[in-house]
Amino acid sequence: MKYDVVVVGAGPAGSTAAKCLAEKGLKVLLIDRNTFPRDKPCGGGLTTRVLKQFPYVIDLLDSISYGSITYTTSLEKKLKLIRDKPLIATVLRDKFDHGLVKIAIKKGATFQTEKKAVDIKISKNGVKVILDNGKEIESELVVGCDGINSVIAKKANLYNKKSNTCLSIYQESPMSATQIDKYFTKKRMIYIFVKAQRISGYGWIFPKKKYVNVGIGEFEPAVDKSKPKKNLKETYENYINILKEKKILPYDFKIENLKGGTLPVFPLEKTYTDRVILCGDSAGFINPITGEGIYYAMVSGEIAAKVITEALGCKDTSEDFLSKYQKIWKKAFGKDLEELGHFNKRWGMESEKIVKLIMRDKTFFKMVVGVMGGQISFSRYKPLLILTYLYAIFKNYLIETLNKTVKLS
Repeated sequence: MKYDVVVVGAGPAGSTAAKCLAEKGLKVLLIDRNTFPRDKPCGGGLTTRVLKQFPYVIDLLDSISYGSITYTTSLEKKLKLIRDKPLIATVLRDKFDHGLVKIAIKKGATFQTEKKAVDIKISKNGVKVILDNGKEIESELVVGCDGINSVIAKKANLYNKKSNTCLSIYQESPMSATQIDKYFTKKRMIYIFVKAQRISGYGWIFPKKKYVNVGIGEFEPAVDKSKPKKNLKETYENYINILKEKKILPYDFKIENLKGGTLPVFPLEKTYTDRVILCGDSAGFINPITGEGIYYAMVSGEIAAKVITEALGCKDTSEDFLSKYQKIWKKAFGKDLEELGHFNKRWGMESEKIVKLIMRDKTFFKMVVGVMGGQISFSRYKPLLILTYLYAIFKNYLIETLNKTVKLS
């Protein structure tokens, strides 16, 4: 059987692309190498803009957090932010991803598991996806949503060696409702630890209904290569022990069932070619400051579906026509990724003073949280953020000068 489109990879990007394509009446096949439901290395944090743009995911949420507590590297300072509106939503990735697949199926997409793509063959008459068992699937177009080490990206000659990555280690552990209420309150407060254990990244705690997700992530581009490389597992263990000492986590919290993940940090230079489009992690769509990628995965899947529908409508699946895809995603979120990318290496710099400065000015802190949480577009609000930052520096200078004057008198 020949399909209009084969989508390889059934994460949020692939499921969204398949859903949108099926809604247009196209014959769509969504394949994945795993059986579903399956888990995915992830903190499970979902920015509120996902809920606004894709309201149908609300039924797939596990919990909602209405505030955050951010600590400096030394854990000496913290700032609490509580909101009436949701700050972030949290999901269990096995249930969330499976739920998105079910929605795509309901819209008309065909879903097949245990289908591992190992190659593609592009010709004038179509494209074939070659599976590891030797079978071939024919279609007009292929959407690559098969992760950071995308086979589709490699075989289409779009893949760049991913030296710029974010490495993470985490665990998602069951916790009683009583304990979750005690440590994270009814607001389900999330915790952020800037440069936890002095890594070039951050640590997090995301409470959910019956689980808590705890982890650390380090951005490789920001790591000082002149210093000995840290063992991320040992760093994580030290991090957990300190959180237990500080009574941020229960004393009986066990380090177990650890999982690791690797994320791309910057987009590929080119995300399309003849009969092929890349979305989500396969295209390198990740927030280079936070590592969040579900929003970009789903938006890129939606954009890909629109361009592909147009391409099939006018029977033009050429690289030239599909270049529209990259133009649209760059306009939608590319500028934000580019601007935030300039700050990625700052994870490797001494940040205690900067964080304390941010914490001293609540207006600036709320804006930073807004950018990190996806409520505010960084590129759009960059001038205001810079002005607010400069004002915070000036205010901090006045406060310190006044304090010195009082001490001298």
